[in-house]
This record gives sequence, structure tokens and C-alpha cells, in this order.
Amino acid sequence: MTARTEMPRAEEEAIQRALEGQAAYMPDVRADVGPAEEDWTTVQDFFSSEAATGEFLAFEQSLNKGTDLKTAGALMMTDYGYILAAAAVPLFAGFGIIPELSPASLALSFYVTEELHDGKMHRVRRAHVRFLEPVFWQGQLDDAAAGERFRTEIEQHFHPVIDTIHAQTRLSRAALWRLAADAIASRFLDSGRRFGTVEAAKAAAMRILKVAGSPLANRELHYFDLMVLDKHRKEFSYTFRQRGGCCRFYLVEGGEYCPTCVLEAPADRDEKLRLAMRKHLGVA
Repeated sequence: MTARTEMPRAEEEAIQRALEGQAAYMPDVRADVGPAEEDWTTVQDFFSSEAATGEFLAFEQSLNKGTDLKTAGALMMTDYGYILAAAAVPLFAGFGIIPELSPASLALSFYVTEELHDGKMHRVRRAHVRFLEPVFWQGQLDDAAAGERFRTEIEQHFHPVIDTIHAQTRLSRAALWRLAADAIASRFLDSGRRFGTVEAAKAAAMRILKVAGSPLANRELHYFDLMVLDKHRKEFSYTFRQRGGCCRFYLVEGGEYCPTCVLEAPADRDEKLRLAMRKHLGVA
């Protein structure tokens, strides 16, 4: 595993292919390399600004009636975890590229958009991500050293993010770390599907997120498979990520448990997910 700021042309082209692959896969969170421009802010500066993070929390509270400050913090962590995971995980899961993720080395360009979820359009906050310096490591998904490097980069990135959200909402750091781990695990699974590396991506995610003593580690987070019969009575299996954290959405007015909520009893969870699978397959 090697890092380069000045690299041979072949490695530079490999990184460019990875960035292009990430952008095509996640157009709502495009990652690139270059200097910060107008309307871009570093992660360090953003999470050092009480006004900027306060506005993010206010946005989360504006989406649903009854959203208290801790729930806004959980939803903010969920949305930001989505952004960071979308920028970093596909590079590693699809191309064996690990970017430097220190908060001073990443810039963000935030925007608000609408996304379809459960048949309804919902406002969400997203951001494009820019690596300010071309510092990358190369390593394979099954390489223990590469996994450790990725975990180190993820942890150093999330520490100030979580400290800030905790300070402003009093939601526990442990709860916030669980949400960060959920975002990383989800993106590893989906990236594996996108780039044809599902089993390697799942195994890498569990090695990275289950290290004893890591703030990312918790017992509840894991992957599991469910099976139903399709229209032709053939077995159809699908892999899900079981959350380790809770976004507290069930506490807002009209809210409910997420499909893989850590608070849901496994039997109830599986019944609902199998029903959704049958619906997807057009099976009564």
C-alpha cells in the first residue's frame, strides 16, 4: 500500500478513473480534486462554525414537526454520514483507492434538493466533496493494512464532526458514532453491488467497523440475508444492513421505525422486509 502526492502517470490515471466512477455512481455527492473555490468550505471550518452547524440543525428541525434537538442531531449525523461515505467508500470498494480524509483536507459545497423515498419527495441536504490535495493510498479490499488505513482516515474525519454535534445537541457521542458506522456499512454494501465486489466489500466493512476499541464498533451492526419466493417459485435472496444506531425519526410527528431500525424486534423487522421484497417482485 503506497501513498502519493506526486505519482506516476499510470497511478494518476487510476485515481482519475476512480473519481469518475464515483461521480457516475453518486452524482448527488461528486468527489474530485482541486482547490477550494467560492461557496466551498473545509470540513474543519464548517464544523468549527456554530452558525453553520446551527443552520444545518435548524434545517433538520424544519422538515418534520416535533423534531427535538437530539433528533435533529441524529438526522444531521445521518445526512452528513451519507455525504462522507458517498465520497470515500466507492473509491476503496470499487477501485482500491483510499483518500486522505483529515477535516482540513476536504472541502464541501452544500445544497438542498429533493429525493424520492417511500413514494414521496423529501427535502434533503447534500454536498459535493473536494479533496484539496491529491493524497491517496492504494490497497486491496482484502488487505488488512489497507483496511486499517481506511479506518484511521474515517475516524480522524468524524472525531471533530461528532464532537461538534454532541456539544450542540447533547446527543451522546456513542449514538453519533453508531450512525457514522451505519453510513459506512451501508455504502460498502451498495458500492459492492455497483462495482461487482459485494462479498469483498461486506467483509472489508466488517473488518473496518468491528475493531475492538474503535468508536465505530458496536455489536448490533451487521449484514443479514432474507429469502422469498418469486413469481416462478424460485428463491430470491437479498442482503440488508442491520443498523447499529437510531436516527430517532420515530419520535417526530407521524414518524416511524426505519426498516432496519436497531429498536425493531428482528422477527418484526424480517416480516416487514419480506413483505417489501414480495411487493418489489410483484408477488401477492
